[in-house]
Amino acid sequence: MGFELDHIFVCVEPEAPEAEFLKGFGFQESNRRTHTGQGTANVCFLFHNAYLELLWLRDINEILSSVVRPLGLWERCNWQETQACPFGISLRSNVPGSLELPFATWNYYAPYLPAGASIPIAANSENLSEPLIFMSPVSRIPSASPLKRGLLVNKPGFDEITKLRVTLVGEKNFSAELRKLTELGLVELERGDRFHLEIEFNQAQKGQIELFDSTLPISFRW
Repeated sequence: MGFELDHIFVCVEPEAPEAEFLKGFGFQESNRRTHTGQGTANVCFLFHNAYLELLWLRDINEILSSVVRPLGLWERCNWQETQACPFGISLRSNVPGSLELPFATWNYYAPYLPAGASIPIAANSENLSEPLIFMSPVSRIPSASPLKRGLLVNKPGFDEITKLRVTLVGEKNFSAELRKLTELGLVELERGDRFHLEIEFNQAQKGQIELFDSTLPISFRW
């Protein structure tokens, strides 16, 4: 069974003012969604094979509920104060309908999903110094969806995400779950003095890089 990157989330300020950086760079906002019962909302930017999600805190009571709290989303959304990792990495299987990940997981019964439906969450979710790792319930790439094709970014050089490089803070060993992502070739890891996510597009054929404001801890390489 093989796995692919489905999307990455980055926690941002309420209503995602950071989205303006991305739109100013030339990306097209695809959609916004409220995660009813989870206490979060998002705005997404689609690419051919995956997408980037900006996620923010919407309702503190929902995000601190007994169902949602184990995700650590409150700490992640307040990452500049809590020092929690503000990233999440979502995978999809190349086997349609499969929700099995290659490491231990627990089932998150997201309040916004249909009754009985769940999302597999990697067992390292308690480690807030690492990204939240989970399986997407959707197994189709954006370019395969007729509803999403018109929302794909058309900026030259930004068709596909081809590499993720994640910089994490601290000196502890990376978890087995995170190391598995490196073994699968889905992410590169390094240690640094701040959280950072570098997203490579189209094998970085043009040799260019763009860094954003410190409140949006990401950079693009293309």
